[in-house]
Amino acid sequence: MAIKKLVWPAAGILAAAVAVVLFVGLKPGSENSGGPRIEGQVQNFSVANRQTEATAWRDGQGGKVSLADFSGKVVMVNFWATWCAPCVRELPSINRLQAELAGDDFTVVAINIDTGGEAVAAPFAKRLEIANLALYLDPRGTTSRSMGVNVMPTTVVFDRAGNEVGRLEGGAEWDSPEAVALLRWFIDNKG
Repeated sequence: MAIKKLVWPAAGILAAAVAVVLFVGLKPGSENSGGPRIEGQVQNFSVANRQTEATAWRDGQGGKVSLADFSGKVVMVNFWATWCAPCVRELPSINRLQAELAGDDFTVVAINIDTGGEAVAAPFAKRLEIANLALYLDPRGTTSRSMGVNVMPTTVVFDRAGNEVGRLEGGAEWDSPEAVALLRWFIDNKG
């Protein structure tokens, strides 16, 4: 009788453990999921699949820019500010990423949200030697709010049709091997 009482709880624990292993094993980034590998620097990247409402921001010359201007490319939109220490730490890696991956299939759009706009952001970017990134501005915060940005920095990745495929809240080294592999997965999977 005592053996029967021990077997059923043990079987339940074993079943729960198997379910956890299967669930964890099939999360995005696993070998079985068919999705991108999410590890290391980008371990907090959240995969999404949502349409994005049309939003616009300004370039360094005051011109209006939107995701539609990058149609056909995977676009990594990064929101940053001069007062945000994690933003300042990750900007050089984003600059290097742009130098490495930018082309017909991919681009980085780094949008500064400082209320001082170009007068604050341009000299700051120059001081950091951010030469590979165009200056984009959202001084009123309309674009960042419409994209649901709650944390600085936030990076949102869009597919070639302008749909959000995922985001990372917080900083990362975007030219690290795991970050480049994540972005290459979206670039290579043109679906």
